[in-house]
Order: sequence, then structure tokens, then C-alpha cells
Amino acid sequence: MLELIENNYLRAVFIILVFFLSAKLIAFLSEKFLLTWLKRTKSQIDDLILLKTKSPLVKLLVLIGAKIGINILGLEGWILNLINSIIIVLAMYVTAVVGDIVLEAWTDRIDKKNKSNLVQSLLPIFSCIINVLFFLGGVIWVLREWAIDITPFLTSLGVAGVIVGFAMQDSLKNVFGGISLLLDGSFKVNEKIQLETGEVGIIEDVSVRSTKIKTFNNELLTIPNGRLAEMRIINYAKPNTSVRVFVNFGVAYGTDIKKLRKLVQKLIDSDETLLRDVHDLSVTNLDDSSITCQMQFWVEDYMVAFDKKVEMIERLYNELNKAKIEIPFPTRTVYVKKTKDR
Repeated sequence: MLELIENNYLRAVFIILVFFLSAKLIAFLSEKFLLTWLKRTKSQIDDLILLKTKSPLVKLLVLIGAKIGINILGLEGWILNLINSIIIVLAMYVTAVVGDIVLEAWTDRIDKKNKSNLVQSLLPIFSCIINVLFFLGGVIWVLREWAIDITPFLTSLGVAGVIVGFAMQDSLKNVFGGISLLLDGSFKVNEKIQLETGEVGIIEDVSVRSTKIKTFNNELLTIPNGRLAEMRIINYAKPNTSVRVFVNFGVAYGTDIKKLRKLVQKLIDSDETLLRDVHDLSVTNLDDSSITCQMQFWVEDYMVAFDKKVEMIERLYNELNKAKIEIPFPTRTVYVKKTKDR
């Protein structure tokens, strides 16, 4: 019996057999019990990971047993290198598959939160980059396993990367500009923004290359993400949707400001749609022909701010007329000085 235990060939066969049976048992248990249990969870990520990695993980476990058996026998050379290479390929494949599943779930969650398809449209690019990185990593690892010099390969790869980077500079700028806008949370679809160039509109779509903005004149602006990421942007929906509205008007000199303030106060209080305790009347300037005043009030939603401003201007004009408060127009008094004829 002791001779059997000390027999390397029998030990190697035993180890390989144990790993093979363990792999089959794990595959059976995962299919019959683990998969059924995972289907009861809310997330689909664990189900997909198990379904797509079960077969390669079983093969990986068998190969690990084979490698241990070969090491017991003291065999080296191409057989061990081949098994190591297959193990590396399977490990890279499993890691890439898990990365793809997690990345897809993350992008779907981010797009639902931002009401956008930007990240989903970037998913093929991200997935391709991840797969290429794992592929190159696997190739380099396998080449090193076979004692092949990888320095020329890495040099060529670096040169190719620089060339591609210069050739796609503008496209990459737009892609990473969109990513930066997304990560910063600058805006979402259906939010109202104002660009530093003065355009105001609603975000219609955010894609890989550009962002589309619909103005209130029914015009569609398409702006590259790289340029948009460098702009100063006013987002009317942040930190919340409430916004202050300003109405500038002028009254004649001699107007009782206290009476005017009560009139404006009553006007604002009579509108139930305006926010309470956040309104004011300010005298902002003493112009040549009038006292310039500013009525301020807040609305709950910026989407109704313009319509409410138009409504309040009309009501203010009517109230000023009823109160006999003059709204002056620019006038100029000319004095003519007479001189005696010589």
C-alpha cells in the first residue's frame, strides 16, 4: 500500500481523477441547485455570470488537476507549457466575460438614472477595449510562458497606439467629453440648460459623439461633446426645478413707493401657483425719465417660468392703471434761451 502511495504515476492519476470528478460535481450542483437559487434573486447579473462561466470554469479546474499531476511526475517542456497556456486563455476568457456582464449592468443602471442612452451607446466601445486588453494580456502572458521575447511586440504595439491616437484625436475627444459630462452629472435628457453662447433649450439626446438640444424656437442644436464639456453650462433643473422670475418696469417720479410695494405684494399673493414668502420688489435705478423697479417671484417649475412672467406683466400693467400709477415713457425737456438782437 505504501508503494502505491509513493508511486508518482498513481498519485498523478489520482489527483487528475479527483479534480475531474470535483469539476463534474460542481457543474451538477450549480445547475441543479445554485442556478435555481440565483433565479430567485432580483438581479440577473449572478445568473448570467454562472451560465456563461460554468463550462470554462469546469475545464479550468480539470486543467489545474492535470498541471498538478504533471508536476508530480516531474515532467517539463512543451506539455506543461501547453497546459499553462490553455489555463491562461480560459482565465482571461472568464475574466472578460464577467467584466462584460458587470459593465453592461452598470451602463444600463446609469442610463436609466440619467434618462439617456449615452452609456449604452458607448458599451460596444468599452466592451471592445476590455476584450482587446484581456486578449493582449493573454497573448503576452502565453508568449512569456513559451520564453519568447515580447519586447519587439510591445514596441510595435506602442507605436501603433500612438498612430491611432493621433488619427482619432477629435473622435476620442468627443467620446471622452461625453463620458466626462456623464460622470459630472452636468445634465440629463429633458432638462433645460443654457450654454455660455446664450442658447437655451431642452436636452433631447446625448450620444457618443454629440448632444442634441431643442430650442424654444423648435430648432435642433447638435453640439460635439468635446466642445460642450469645455463650456460653462447653466442647468435650470439643478439643484431643483424652482426658479426666480424677474419683471423690470418703470414708474414716474413722485410715485409713492410704499403704495407700489403693497400693490405688488397683493398681486403676487393673489396667485396661488407662486411659491410663498419668496418674492420682493426692489428699486434698482433712478433713470432719466423713471424710477426703475424690479418685481421678483419664484415658480415651482422652470418650464412654466416664461408663461408666468408674461401673465404677471399683463396683470401688473392692469393694476398700475387701476391705481393711477403712471408708467412714463422717455421724455426730454428743451429750454430755449432767448437773446437780445444786437
